[in-house]
Amino acid sequence: MLLLFRVFCVNGCRSERRHPLLAGESPIPELELNDLVNRLVATDDPEEVRHLYKIWAETYDHDLDDFGYVAPAVGVSIFKQLNIPDDARIHDAGCGTGQVGSLLASAGFGNLHGSDFSDDMLAVAGGRRCYQSLVQADYTKPLEFSSNSVDGIISIGVYTKRFKNNFLKEMLRMLNPGGWMVFSCRPLYFDEVADSLKSLHKAGAILKSSIVYDDYMLGQGAAAYYISLCKSSV
Repeated sequence: MLLLFRVFCVNGCRSERRHPLLAGESPIPELELNDLVNRLVATDDPEEVRHLYKIWAETYDHDLDDFGYVAPAVGVSIFKQLNIPDDARIHDAGCGTGQVGSLLASAGFGNLHGSDFSDDMLAVAGGRRCYQSLVQADYTKPLEFSSNSVDGIISIGVYTKRFKNNFLKEMLRMLNPGGWMVFSCRPLYFDEVADSLKSLHKAGAILKSSIVYDDYMLGQGAAAYYISLCKSSV
């Protein structure tokens, strides 16, 4: 099973700059950044994912800046339009190094909490000092968060088909009735997400939802779907 990762590069997209932390890292010899990302996408080994993010955590933000990663800004912009109170308890699922949390804090949200699979990424996020709590989480499994415990959830650059139905199921369980969730989804996974949304609407689990197709990674001309959904009050 694969856990949390951010897919922003596909086979054929090359970065000629070798990643400085990869040289000499056992068991990974010198790899280009593109190779690191493709390895994260392909692996089902939790320990390999953990190891690769340990290598990448320190330069993650810089590397994504080079690729024009705008998904956090787009996602937060959509989140702000939902008229969620500034003091609402917000969970950043798959917070990584805290890019989304930093933007939310700048927008006035002061009750932010985050989770991620990688402890090393969480350590970087903690340095931003915008989260009230940060915990390790594996989104392929049931989560240890209480039901109906957060007012809003945001999850940008996280969704993958390997989460199957568990991710949205657990996010909705955590969300308070009437609460909103915003998450991004690359086109590769959209059909699966669309089917899940139809099922959730049919079951009465969500009151309403909306979908926006917008920029994701400017350097690659990549776009993504940004889905907003409101949990039903019943």
